[in-house]
Amino acid sequence: MTNLLVHRKDYRSIVFVLITLALLMLPFAVPVNPPWIFPWLLASGLFCFSCCIINHNHVHNPVFLGTRANACFAVLLTFAKGHSSAGVILAHNYNHHRHNSDSNDWIRPQLAGASRGLMRLLRFLIAATLSMARGRREAGMSCLSPEIRRQLLRERILLWLLVFALLLLDVETFILFVAIPWAMGITLLIGVNLLQHDGCQPASQYDHSRNFVGSLGNWFFFNNGYHTAHHMLPALHWSQLPDWHNAHVTPAIDKNLEQPSILRFLFRHYLFSQALPMEKNNENYSINPVIDTAKPGSGPG
Repeated sequence: MTNLLVHRKDYRSIVFVLITLALLMLPFAVPVNPPWIFPWLLASGLFCFSCCIINHNHVHNPVFLGTRANACFAVLLTFAKGHSSAGVILAHNYNHHRHNSDSNDWIRPQLAGASRGLMRLLRFLIAATLSMARGRREAGMSCLSPEIRRQLLRERILLWLLVFALLLLDVETFILFVAIPWAMGITLLIGVNLLQHDGCQPASQYDHSRNFVGSLGNWFFFNNGYHTAHHMLPALHWSQLPDWHNAHVTPAIDKNLEQPSILRFLFRHYLFSQALPMEKNNENYSINPVIDTAKPGSGPG
């Protein structure tokens, strides 16, 4: 297997995708006892989120050496996370990376509004989802290559065929054990983006993103916490992000933007509404609604 991979460490990506598909599909064959439903859903949702990150890594750095193998893996990722693998390219690669947190970014932190606390996070989840939908519609598919457009169509058709087949098998099982984890995965993906950029300085070379450097979370979520390094070098493989971060980002970044735990940060600054660490010393603090003047779908740049 490793001879087929561009980076040997991506064997873990493949294992995670297979585990996710097993968690989604097994309830159709083996009934899940009521005491196990919540833990099953929690595990499925977290693995779906992890597959969203694996997909993000895959569109930056294809996992396999062969084109067909990458196309097949993209289909498996589509099934694992509930939306097409190639669908992220327009919103993430062509928009977010070009317009990181500025007024043309479809998921800019300003969409969360000027308040603090949990409502700010909930507002962002809704506003960012609508903003991406408008942005995709206004930008259209013309900026994508014909190959990517064909891939996108193929993945969407196969996904709808899967959904149709699973609904025929058992509607209730599909809603509970497939649709809900899919929704959890994409919700976590959007929400984490706010935590990674909220209160940062988009124009700064290093302080444009927040990093969560805990080892357990980065193992399970493929070093997604090293966000500054990823924005600076999007083509760098996920396995190389920690070393590059420690060598180049840590000496220069505002220390408030290196957090040990994303859960602790979430509870402290969104559930208990404490001010973000950079709020007091950042005149361009990203909750300032004055910054948010552009239309949500300004195009991918």
